[in-house]
Amino acid sequence: MAGNHVLRERGRDAASRTPDFRRALVGAGCLLLLGGCVTTRGGAPVVATMTIEVPAAEALILPQPGGPRVVGVIETRFANALQQKVMLGTDALTPGQNAFDVTFFGPVEGRTGDENIKTDSFLGDDALAEEMERALPGVDMRPSTYFVQNRYGPFGYALGRGSGRDLCMYAWQRIQSQERVNVVTGDRGVLSVRLRLCQTGATEASLLRVMYRYTINGYFLPRSWQPYGRPLPVPTDIGRVGGPLIYPAEAFGPGGAAAPPPEPARTPRAASPTAPVARKDAPTVPAGPLEGYPTVPAPQ
Repeated sequence: MAGNHVLRERGRDAASRTPDFRRALVGAGCLLLLGGCVTTRGGAPVVATMTIEVPAAEALILPQPGGPRVVGVIETRFANALQQKVMLGTDALTPGQNAFDVTFFGPVEGRTGDENIKTDSFLGDDALAEEMERALPGVDMRPSTYFVQNRYGPFGYALGRGSGRDLCMYAWQRIQSQERVNVVTGDRGVLSVRLRLCQTGATEASLLRVMYRYTINGYFLPRSWQPYGRPLPVPTDIGRVGGPLIYPAEAFGPGGAAAPPPEPARTPRAASPTAPVARKDAPTVPAGPLEGYPTVPAPQ
């Protein structure tokens, strides 16, 4: 009897808890149903990457007008940098894509996790060798010993022979303030530039021209982001007597139209052996004495 009493009490407790259990079960079912509706109606999947394609007008670096054409821009955001691969038109036989690779180290908007850090190679020899091998696999690249400089400072480059008549160049440059503008806070910001360029029938000068004349086309808004440093002052002896001698590169300025060639010199033609023509107003000298006039002796 005691055992039956215990069972009955347990049965009453279970019966008293049955409505709560049913309500919980119904609620869970509704949640599952709603979840199923959400997943079946879902939109396009979200790509798990911070790399996107942006319009060519948003390129952070541009070649000179008339230079290699921009065919696409791939942008990647890091916690400490913004990187772009500005792809250029490629007509060479050497496999690979001509491109500018530029990295802006600075305050990136919409940061990712702190672990997503872009490493700054500081132009180390080993890092540059690995970069060239990835950009130009199988091409024997020889670093140049010449000192070259564009408007943003000095840069280095290497040359190699690609497929067919291709000449390939890999150039690198690090732009960082050398003379502070913000004395208190210091100048933050670094630009890292790489160029992979192959052209059929190109010369060293024609490939270098792309590095000489490219333009940085972006910046970060904080005033402390200043990778260029203080601009150089105008020389004080410009316009004065004894100042530097400045000559134009061409008659129409650097890069202008060439002056028309001079006309060829006219060579005088030999005169034909014809009798001289007497002028109408010149007096006629008689060949002998005239009749009816006295003969005047010649002076002695």
